Amino acid sequence: MMVRAKLNTPEGRKFLVALFVVFMIAATCVGRATIVGVIEQYNIPLSHWTTSMFVLQSAMIFVYSLVFTVLLAIPLGIFFLGGSEKK
Repeated sequence: MMVRAKLNTPEGRKFLVALFVVFMIAATCVGRATIVGVIEQYNIPLSHWTTSMFVLQSAMIFVYSLVFTVLLAIPLGIFFLGGSEKK
């Protein structure tokens, strides 16, 4: 319950926006690497991909992007949701 209260603060909204931005950057980078890798490695142009290839690669991009986002959520959470230390 305390986490939900923190996410309703302005800092919590900034944290959620930062997580969304991290996810989008990770999805872009991983997606580009994955798709270009398949095209170059196996010489299969995108127009010749089967539906199962699209599904499998999309799932892999989503999972890897989610992992990067979760890993970066820790320092972002400390930065945005950590206590304010005024010295």
